[in-house]
Amino acid sequence: MAQDINSVNGKIIKVSINNGNFEIISMGHRNPQGLYFDKENNFILETEHGPFGGDEINLIKVEKMNKDKIQNYGWAISSAGEHYGGKNEANKTKYEKYPLYKSHSEHGFIEPLKSFVPSVGVSEIVKIGQNKYVLSSMSDKSLYFFELDKQKQIINLNRVKVFERIRDLSFKNNQLLLFMEDTASIGVLNLN
Repeated sequence: MAQDINSVNGKIIKVSINNGNFEIISMGHRNPQGLYFDKENNFILETEHGPFGGDEINLIKVEKMNKDKIQNYGWAISSAGEHYGGKNEANKTKYEKYPLYKSHSEHGFIEPLKSFVPSVGVSEIVKIGQNKYVLSSMSDKSLYFFELDKQKQIINLNRVKVFERIRDLSFKNNQLLLFMEDTASIGVLNLN
């Protein structure tokens, strides 16, 4: 379904609040979790859960929206992860239909900025400074701070363990708010 242009499954869509009409911005997504529009840099950062391994951070270029070809991120043809159960006889038909090639670009898709293997259970992503971002995780119970260089590649990726599932993030006035799932609480980090 993520590769079917006639379905909204596996797509990032833009919806008009005036009339409900929509257009597909990008496709080939497995399970989007976080979405951040960086107005200053004119791109969207999207996080998604992979299968068994292969959580992704993807960069969607706004200037390529509304062009002849929809930006395609490869699911279920390419992924750094594997189908649950791996490559065994029970999954033979699944791998024939959805091979999960490790390279996206060799098969005509856009490579993720980052693939997490094993999966970390990505959730939200927010901007915290000039080309600086933070990603939260659920299964890894950590924050991932990183920067994007001039080529829009991840540099200075640092993991900070929080010891609790982080479902959502918000950043305002140099404070990072963590919406933590296990204790139904809000954590506050001052990022001065």
